[in-house]
Amino acid sequence: MSDSNDGTTIVAGWYPDPTGRFELRYHNGGSWTADVSTTGVRYIDPAGTSPSPQPAPASAGRNGPAVAAMVLGIVSIGIGWLPYIVVVGVVASVLAIVLGAVGRSRANKTGVGSGYALTGIITGLVGALVCVGGVLFTIAFVRELDRYTNPAPNTVQIEQCSNDGSLVTAMGTITNLGDDTADFSIRVDFVRRGTDNPDRRARVAVDDVPPGESAPFAVTRSVSLDEVDCLVGSVDGPLPFGVEIET
Repeated sequence: MSDSNDGTTIVAGWYPDPTGRFELRYHNGGSWTADVSTTGVRYIDPAGTSPSPQPAPASAGRNGPAVAAMVLGIVSIGIGWLPYIVVVGVVASVLAIVLGAVGRSRANKTGVGSGYALTGIITGLVGALVCVGGVLFTIAFVRELDRYTNPAPNTVQIEQCSNDGSLVTAMGTITNLGDDTADFSIRVDFVRRGTDNPDRRARVAVDDVPPGESAPFAVTRSVSLDEVDCLVGSVDGPLPFGVEIET
């Protein structure tokens, strides 16, 4: 392959390969040579400077960091809001931004993967913002879980367990023995009389019980047993975000 005859003087050096087969090709000031380079590794082009189509090296048509940046950026957005898993999201977002920058640098040399690299940087930044929300959500979740698993001191008792056909109603009271107003969630087990094996379970919330005072509760459940006892299964704090967690 020869140069154009427009009178332009080319300084000897490495330039983007005009054949597209490699990243760079050496021009000696007078003509293109078979001395080529891809990702910093030098080769001798077996096709010489021929412009005929030749398959490019595999590495010349790919930009791994750019693709990885895009994938990691999407992952960080997808998981960054989840409690605890947000840590993985933070790592993914940081890697997406770093690899996106590396991919952009490589794309400037090879012309491959610029869009992937830019997408990786953008999604990495968005993922970082999502992770901020995930950290706040994790803090709130931990606080709610602690309130649920560590209820205020209390005493609770079932005062009545009555049948109305298949419906069984348990009624009782809970007393707050703590120093502050507290919320409770009480699990009632409906068992075959004389046993402690639950046939059915139900949970009832009792909120804003002042310190030293008692509050009533009642819960009804459809039970298939003829003879039923109502037992207190557990007393927990308020349900985290209203979602029941078995402990």
